[in-house]
Amino acid sequence: MELVFVTEARFVKNRLGDYYADSSFNYELWNRYLESFSKIAIMARVKRDDDFRANSSLLSSGKNVSFIELPYYIGPLQYFLNLRKLKKVIKQTINKSNATFICRVPGNIGDLAIRCLINKNKNYGLEVVGDPWDVFARGSIKHPLRSYLRKISYNSLIYNVQNASAVLYVTNETLQKKYPVRSNTFEISASNVNIDDSLIAVDPKSHSFKNEYQIISIGSLAQMYKSPDILIKSIRMLKNKGINCKLIWLGDGDFKEDMEFFAKELNLDNDITFLGNVDKIKVREYLIQSDIFVLASRTEGLPRAIIEAMSVGLPCIATTVGGIPELLDNAVLVPKDNADAMAEKIKKLIEIPEFYNEQASLNLRRSHNYKNSVLRDKRKQFYQYLINLRN
Repeated sequence: MELVFVTEARFVKNRLGDYYADSSFNYELWNRYLESFSKIAIMARVKRDDDFRANSSLLSSGKNVSFIELPYYIGPLQYFLNLRKLKKVIKQTINKSNATFICRVPGNIGDLAIRCLINKNKNYGLEVVGDPWDVFARGSIKHPLRSYLRKISYNSLIYNVQNASAVLYVTNETLQKKYPVRSNTFEISASNVNIDDSLIAVDPKSHSFKNEYQIISIGSLAQMYKSPDILIKSIRMLKNKGINCKLIWLGDGDFKEDMEFFAKELNLDNDITFLGNVDKIKVREYLIQSDIFVLASRTEGLPRAIIEAMSVGLPCIATTVGGIPELLDNAVLVPKDNADAMAEKIKKLIEIPEFYNEQASLNLRRSHNYKNSVLRDKRKQFYQYLINLRN
């Protein structure tokens, strides 16, 4: 059985025909589906760059993987300019394909594919990985149509879930409550993030008093969803209190230069380093070298970065959005857009060894729930249910 996987992710194709994306959409991800499907075709936006080269860990193409290339766009305006072409490719694919369809939502491309699938009376599965109501919340994105886009995206996800044949949620209960399935619809929870069993640390990080503490955060800077501005303000507050922290940010995007300038404005250019995108091996190395992981997000599904930090035994601080409260202890959660509260939590971890060690140990224990061996069976149930509908 073949699979068509519909995603909002963006890919780059070079003259050799190699496709690249960030590490979340490399070939390793497709192996997850190829355990149940003979082939997978990725329906996504593709940009052509003949000379593009990247680390092999970002390579997305490979054996039994093909791509259904959609016009490349960024943002609502370019989306509407390409809408006719997008609909044409999606309609042609769905009309001629006998494959199983899985759409990862929320996202415009998923919305278009699902409308077409429903019109053709075809079954489809959903992977619900985020909450558009949070994505388009005030402060998360700047756009004159933000409020309108928020309502449209929210209602679309409700509709998509209600009409799906099977739904996989990345949270245990958060997204399920807000976007419930109809009665008798197959549903299951399984994080889209999994940790190789061998990469989970044996022992948690242990507190030690030092002259300088390394904070780490990970996230795309294509939008301001991860609130780098809030974390930068928190670092400034900590330094004002005599607590010397250095921040390393992993992730790239259009707002990277703005955030570097903002850090410089607050006289933190020697204390905050934006390293851009790094491969997953380097990500783990930086996590191991750090003292505290912080995620100041304004919107989330179930963040990969937190689970990876938990797996190396790091204490974490994060906001109360999306599925984050399912991961972390309430004692380390703060409201979004609250730099003061975030600074206070960081200060508490630094100054109270017992609190630091308790959170590090708790995180490491909980990370075992996201081992590949635990999640594989849940995903296979989801895939098999959809396969059975085709037989």
